[in-house]
Amino acid sequence: MRKIIPFILFILCGSLIASIISCTEDDDCSGNERHMLAAKILTVIKTDSAVWETSYSLDSLTVYAFGTDSIIINNDLDVSSLRLPLRTNVEETTLVFSYTFHEGDTLPQHNDKDTLVFRHHNTPYFLTLDCNFVVKQEVTDLRYTTHVLDSIVIVNPTATLNDDKENIKIYY
Repeated sequence: MRKIIPFILFILCGSLIASIISCTEDDDCSGNERHMLAAKILTVIKTDSAVWETSYSLDSLTVYAFGTDSIIINNDLDVSSLRLPLRTNVEETTLVFSYTFHEGDTLPQHNDKDTLVFRHHNTPYFLTLDCNFVVKQEVTDLRYTTHVLDSIVIVNPTATLNDDKENIKIYY
């Protein structure tokens, strides 16, 4: 009997250690979240002695996926940053930015929409048996209209889960 108690304690401790080691951060499939492009909205200020960029806020913005009924941003006010999804089943995503201006806004109002066409490479990778696959996405090309916006610069082409990592700069 004296030999069985240490053996039972050994088995219990081993089981406890094995269960702690087998738990990982991804047991809740948090790595399976949708990767997005983080965009900052900016404007360029020019003076006689300097040129610099500064944060800009759009009065009202609606963003939807072209050819679908998917509304990504619905009439958000004072938009200075946003996160944009890319399609996972094809390698091109077309988004439409629709603007509403308040009285006195200095931006052009003849056409209140811009279209952004992202070409991107989708790479599926296996996460876990429970969580299935995740798609990594990298922007390879970008075309856009300039009815209201001025230009777009790709800073980091890889879509991420992290809000702090800027992917594109949109200038007005």
